This record gives sequence, structure tokens and C-alpha cells, in this order.
Amino acid sequence: MTVQTVARAKRRPRAEREVQMLDVAAEMFAERGFHATSMDDIAAACGVTKPMLYSYFGSKPGLRAAIVERTGTFLINALMAVSTEPDPRTRLARTVTMLVGFLYRDTARWQIAFSAMKGESELAQQIMGFRRAVLDITAMTFADFRPPGLAAATARARVTPYAYALMGAAESGAEWWLATPGISLEETERMALNVLDALIGVVRRELGSI
Repeated sequence: MTVQTVARAKRRPRAEREVQMLDVAAEMFAERGFHATSMDDIAAACGVTKPMLYSYFGSKPGLRAAIVERTGTFLINALMAVSTEPDPRTRLARTVTMLVGFLYRDTARWQIAFSAMKGESELAQQIMGFRRAVLDITAMTFADFRPPGLAAATARARVTPYAYALMGAAESGAEWWLATPGISLEETERMALNVLDALIGVVRRELGSI
């Protein structure tokens, strides 16, 4: 790494440098594995010094936690952005399409978040917090399929298991996608929307039976 390279990196705005470090680290963690990737490797790939990397994130686990935080915040903000759509099916379809697009664009970040989800670590709890927020939003949206006169709280209690089912389908579908290279974005979206519509049918019947 040359003096000029480091100087150029230092001249970048802090926010831009941080995004670059997070993107590079995500790709390297996903490709090589978290334990096999050193902070020296990441610093060299970013064109910065290792002390600069530590000054931003404190440690390698801190860097991984920052990747997860950025990913979770992006997903929650994206979900909130479609929350004003009045039609629940359209709202859910736009959410599914957004998630599929995220899987294609940011595969590395998804892999890191998913691989760290299980366990009792602080990072796993951080991911589960984001996951619970997505489940809550999904359950509230499913409850919007209730017939007139049915209380929202009653509807939500009945459809919450289906929010978990959709979350499980999304996670399993993403695992399948990673293990099945060559599937187009359009084909993945089509299958994901088919699963969504099947669950919406179940939710409608569930709410109609109350």
C-alpha cells in the first residue's frame, strides 16, 4: 500500500470511507469466512491503515456488527417506505420484491447476517431484534386482510403464525438460491410471489373463519 493510496483514502469523507470498509469487509467475510479474514487483509483491500480500521469499528467483531446494523437498518427502512401503500397485497409484494433484489445485490451482507443469526451471542441477539421487527410489520400487514368488523388485535393474533411462516419461507428460499446458481432475478421473484399469494390465501381463510 503506497503513501499516495493511504492519502487518497484519508481524503475521503468519513461516511464514504465507512461504507467502503463495510462493503469490502462483507465481501471478504462472505468469500473467505470471518475467522480466515484478518483486519490486515481488509485494511489492505480498502487502501487504509489498520489503525484507521480499528478507529472506526474497534475490533473485527465490531466491524461485523456494523455490517449487520447497516443491513438491518436498510431492511427496516425499506419496509417502512412501503408502509403507506393502502393495499396489503401490494405492500407485501413490494416488500418481497425488495428482499429478492437485496439478495441479488447484497449477497455478502445477507450471508453474514444469516450465518450469525443462530446462537446466544450479542450479534445474534442484534439480528433477532431486526427479525422481530420484520415479523411485527408482516403480522400487522396480514391483519389488514381482516373482514369488516373484526378487531385488528384479534386478527393479528390469528395471523402471526403465518408471518413466521413467511419469514421461514424467505430464509429457506434464500438458502436454496445460494445453493442453486444461475436462477434469474425474475424467476426468483415469480416463485417468491407465488409463495406469498399462497399464504395470503390461507390468511384470508383464517380471518374469514372467525
